[in-house]
Amino acid sequence: MTEDRHTSCKHRVIIDERSTATVDGVTEVISFDEESIVCETDMGVLVLKGKNMHVEKLNLEQAQLSVQGEIESLEYSDEGILSKNNGGLLGRIFK
Repeated sequence: MTEDRHTSCKHRVIIDERSTATVDGVTEVISFDEESIVCETDMGVLVLKGKNMHVEKLNLEQAQLSVQGEIESLEYSDEGILSKNNGGLLGRIFK
């Protein structure tokens, strides 16, 4: 993945009736299960939370992620993906 693609990719999140979400500017999906999807975007780490969630489509070449399920919240973090010991996002998720 090149830095050129990162700077040219526009970050956008579209949520349709809280049942589908499309995220542009995704550089990596870090983890996912039926209750949360954690991904790295051009604008920081994005956590989508909900119920019965699943990744419908992931295309890292186009930096695009599509999610289906009952979307309850989304949260950004500017902190990097740090280990549990360093107190980063994953440390807070897996407490």
